[in-house]
Parts: sequence; structure tokens; C-alpha cells
Amino acid sequence: MAKVVLSKTEHPHIVRHPHICGGSPIIRGTRITVRLLATLIRGGATPEEIIRTYPQLGLAQVYDALSYYFDHRAEIDREIEENKLSTVMRRHNLRLIPHSSGGFGRLVTEEEFQKLKVDEKQRAYTWDSLPTELKV
Repeated sequence: MAKVVLSKTEHPHIVRHPHICGGSPIIRGTRITVRLLATLIRGGATPEEIIRTYPQLGLAQVYDALSYYFDHRAEIDREIEENKLSTVMRRHNLRLIPHSSGGFGRLVTEEEFQKLKVDEKQRAYTWDSLPTELKV
């Protein structure tokens, strides 16, 4: 069995691996994507807040990921858009069934949707009927 080697980038803390996070750029030694950190920064988080949330990261890794993002902004912005809940739901024809207690719930295929109870079907969202707070 051939060993898969990490694909280095011009950024020392950022690598790619075809079997980790779909080949998206990640912070070396983690499964944390540049996309995730870019999304957090775009949402108003600071690098210091990020390392409090992800204590396994150091500031140098966070800043390097952000530098990668700004060097490859079109690529990462495209990844962010492709991984939005509404985009994934539309691409795979999924429905979101919110949890009865108000939690996120679960995604189901059209076939699974047809087998649901009436009350679950009535609570279901399609990609275009998602509430605004879930479209991010």
C-alpha cells in the first residue's frame, strides 16, 4: 500500500492531504481547515478568540492560515460557499428536520423524508426555506 504524502504549500503551517477534509488546506497536524478559520474571522472572531476555542493551535498557525486565506481568497471563498448548509442541501436534495426541542436536528434524503411522520414533514426545511440564521 502506497503511503500518501502531505502536500506542502508555500505556508509553513498549511498542508493538503487528499484523504483529510477532502483535500482542503488544513493546519499541519490537525483537521482544522483554513476555511473554518477564515469563516470565523469573517464572522468577527479574533485570532486570540480562535486559540481560546482551539487551544491546540498557536497564534503562528492561526496567522499563517489567515495569510494563506488572503493569498488564496477566491479558492477559500469558493470552499466556504460550497460548504454552506443551504448549498449542500440543494446539491444533494436534502431536507433539514429540526429537533423537536429546538436543536439543529438532522438532514434527510428525499426517500427518508417520504417515510417521516406528518408532524416531522411539516417542520422540515428545504434549502430555500431555511431560516436566515441557518443560511450562513
